Order: sequence, then C-alpha cells, then structure tokens
Amino acid sequence: MRFTEAQVKEWICRRLGKGIVAVELTDHMLDDAIRDAKEWWQMWVGQCKSVLFTLTGTTEYPEALIASDIDSIVDVVFELASQSFTNLFSWADVEINPYTWIYSGGGDMPYSTLVQYMQYREMAKQITSSDKDWDWDRAKRALIISPQPDAGSRVLVTYISTTMSMDYMTNYEMRIFRNYALAQAMRTLGSIRMKYAGKPSATGEFTMDGDSMWANAEAIEAEMEEKARQLQAPMGFFAE
Repeated sequence: MRFTEAQVKEWICRRLGKGIVAVELTDHMLDDAIRDAKEWWQMWVGQCKSVLFTLTGTTEYPEALIASDIDSIVDVVFELASQSFTNLFSWADVEINPYTWIYSGGGDMPYSTLVQYMQYREMAKQITSSDKDWDWDRAKRALIISPQPDAGSRVLVTYISTTMSMDYMTNYEMRIFRNYALAQAMRTLGSIRMKYAGKPSATGEFTMDGDSMWANAEAIEAEMEEKARQLQAPMGFFAE
C-alpha cells in the first residue's frame, strides 16, 4: 500500500492513541519525524537510480552532465565493444567467426586447429572487453573514467540519490520506514512528557509515560535498523 507523508503522519498519531488520549505533537514535530526517517533511510539503505549516459571522449564528467541529484555513484557498467571477432586479426590474415576459422598465413609448420582457435578466441575476448576503471570524485562532484573512453560509447550509471521518494518503496520497506518515523515521534513526545512528569496539579501530583515511551522508541529503532541492515546490498570485494 502506498503512503503519502500526510498518511504517514496520520498513522503515527493513531498509533500514539489520537482520539483516545491527547497526543502533544504539532505538525512541525511530525514533519521532523518524517525528515529524520528519510535521512536515516538514505544512510542505511539509500534509494538508487540508474541513468544511461553517453560519453564524450574525456575522462572527467561533472555531476551536472549525468544527473542533478547524485549523492554518490555506486556502479558504472560499460558498453561492450561492438567490434566483432571476424576482423580482429585481419592484419595476420586470420578470420574468426563462431562457426569456423581460416588461417591464410604461409609457413611449413603445421597448426593445431583447436589450439589456435582457442588462443585467438581468448585474445579476442581480451581485446573486446571493457577494461576500464571509474571513480567518483566527491570534491569535484565528477565521475572519472580511465583510460580515456571513446566518444559515443555509453555507460549505465547507478547512483544513490540525494532525494528520497516514498513512491518507490515496497510495502515491506514502507513498513520499516513508517515504524522508524513513529520511533522519532515517540522520542519527541517522550522527552516532552518526561519534562512535565511529576508536576503538581489541583488533584495532586501526576505522572506521565515519558520514560517508557522513550524506551519503547529505542527498541523500535533497534528493530528497524536490523531490518534495514538486511536490505543493504552486499559489500563488494576489492583486490590490490
């Protein structure tokens, strides 16, 4: 089920007992809870977007050329070379295709068809592979690609967006998000009730549930953080 920010705020108030007891939260406080939950979601899970980008033949590509909402780039997939196997070894009078191979060179030494074919295939794969590297320069806010790519080639850039939209959340993700927002609202409300607990009144001293509400908020936060951790993409392996 899709939730808007207004619906999440209404859900929070209902969970806190609105309509049965007084919920001492203003709209601004509820906005703060939603904003804190968004920042937390971006830190723990992040909302990724992908864009197909055409390279211009330089090594540095400023953020403005790719997308306007990039927080950090997490992956770049390079387009495979379009050159076919058939003309990679034309300089050596060798023609390779998926069905046969032809060697036109002279010489008295015999050639093993299988061995020669496999050698050329392996060399062809190395030549046509996209052996490029990339880096996201946070200071320059630019994508760095090396070695210098060919102009007109395309890359698929996947990045974490600086903007977080609830429209793209699954039902399970929304459940985690709104419960974390609830915890933030409970922290705010709990701190208010702790401040005014134990105050005298016309009927004697009264107490409020600020302490227990704060403790419950911490428990919900811990549970949601564990669920969010399970949504994180696995960390890659790096070799030097």
